[in-house]
Amino acid sequence: MSEVSVQWDDPEETTVRAVIVGRFTWEEFFDAQQQANRLIETKPYRCDLIADLSRGRSANPAPAIQNARQVLKTSPQNLGMFVIITSAFASIVVGAVKRFDPNMADRVEATSRLETARELIARSRERS
Repeated sequence: MSEVSVQWDDPEETTVRAVIVGRFTWEEFFDAQQQANRLIETKPYRCDLIADLSRGRSANPAPAIQNARQVLKTSPQNLGMFVIITSAFASIVVGAVKRFDPNMADRVEATSRLETARELIARSRERS
């Protein structure tokens, strides 16, 4: 069983952070995404999403890339970046997949640290 929290990561309410701790199912992951979507949909401006899985373990890690694609497909129009905080190995896999999927290339990042996730979002906002 996992612990899930979804809340604004910043006082300006431009980034939502979903944190999953413990062994989780993809159903729990998508429930957290839906909670994040509801927060994002309340804003008329770009919002980004950080999914902190650094203290979580998927019960079935195999479909992780397909699930990242699903996040983009079901996200609100104003979602900017989707940054996953996870293991270094998973970050390498995401990087490899991004080379073959242009939709993910600009909008999905993976890192192992929260501060790096925030920096990636800040750099993306500067380019926009």
